[in-house]
Amino acid sequence: MSTLPKENEWHEGNEQDVSRISNCYCPNCEGGNATTVMLPTKVPLFREIIIMTLTCPDCSFRNSEVTFGGEIQERGQRITLSVTSPDDLNRQLVKSDSATFAIPSIEFEIPPTTQRGTISTIEGVLRRAIDNLEKSQPERLRLGDVDNFHRCRAVIEKLRVMAGENSVNSGGEEDNDNNSVQAQFEAYDIILDDPAGNSFIENPYAPESDPQMQY
Repeated sequence: MSTLPKENEWHEGNEQDVSRISNCYCPNCEGGNATTVMLPTKVPLFREIIIMTLTCPDCSFRNSEVTFGGEIQERGQRITLSVTSPDDLNRQLVKSDSATFAIPSIEFEIPPTTQRGTISTIEGVLRRAIDNLEKSQPERLRLGDVDNFHRCRAVIEKLRVMAGENSVNSGGEEDNDNNSVQAQFEAYDIILDDPAGNSFIENPYAPESDPQMQY
């Protein structure tokens, strides 16, 4: 099993850096046959991270998280990005355990306890949020929480649009034209607030500053 790199030895991970731990505890079925895979890697223009995935053959449970290696950050960071086109949805995003992800225009927030240590894209974070909200919708109806059901449904629809999902045209069919999606896209801001300073949004203009991002 590989060990974590030392100081300047961190680099982009590959198959030789993968560590596997067998007979791990599964939080879903509470069995002991799960496997944890760990990969230390370095995100360009960011820092060292450790990607961990747990899979259980007994109940098919799967969970992925990101933790951080290397030096401890001296201060927190608040990143505001103006998402102005569907292309911005492909930006890589790292959300640490301590970070809050927010979209002020729709008063939507993913607190630190939700979507723990995650490496994804902006679109990936939005779609995971949609999935999490949708999973609880039947339970809200079962409990008679109709007002909250409708509030969540409205947020889900807004998140779908923000995630670049194709709109429905007047004929009732999805509009798959890329130019149409671009024309219908409305800009919005996202905020990644991390008191530990371990979160990151990709800057495609690097090493130049990003005109859409504020720190």
